[in-house]
Amino acid sequence: MRLASVGELVDSVSSWNPSRSPDAAFTYIDLSAVDNDTKRIVGAVSLAGAQAPSRARQIVAAGDVLVSTVRPNLNAVALVPAALDGAIASTGFTVLRPGKQLDGRFLFHWVRCPAFIDDMVRKATGASYPAVSDRIVKESPVPLPPLPEQRNVAAILDSADALRAKRRQVLAH
Repeated sequence: MRLASVGELVDSVSSWNPSRSPDAAFTYIDLSAVDNDTKRIVGAVSLAGAQAPSRARQIVAAGDVLVSTVRPNLNAVALVPAALDGAIASTGFTVLRPGKQLDGRFLFHWVRCPAFIDDMVRKATGASYPAVSDRIVKESPVPLPPLPEQRNVAAILDSADALRAKRRQVLAH
C-alpha cells in the first residue's frame, strides 16, 4: 500500500479576518470547542467581528478535519459537521480539507490512530506547551488504499464509534 504525506492529499483552505467586519456575526471554533473524548465540536460560539480573537482566521467547510496543533498528546481532532459549514476556526488547528484521492472519514479516523498521535508527540516542540506546526501535520505520512477501500474502512470504524457511544450512554444511565 502506498504512503503519501497528508499535505499531498488535501486542498487549501481560505482565510478571513472577521475583525474587518466588526458588526457581522460569525461562528468561531477555538481549541476548547473540541471535546477530546467524543472527537466532536461541542462549543462553537457566535461572535461579532469586533470580538474576533486574533487567531480567528480559517474558513472551514463541512467535512474538513480539524487537528489541534497544541498538546498533540490530547488528540483534539474533529470532523466539521454540516451545521458549521462556513464557520471560522482558530489558527491553533490545522484544517485538513480532503482532496479527490482521500475520503474525509478515512482521514478523520487516521488522525485519531496511535501511529499519527505518536508521530505528532515525537515531533512536538516546547516543554510546558508542546506544539506542532501545520507543516509537520501535513508532512505526516498516511496510508493510501484505493478510495473504495478507504470508504469501507471508514464505515467499519464509524460503526465501532457508534457502538462505543451507545455503550457510554448505557454506562452513564
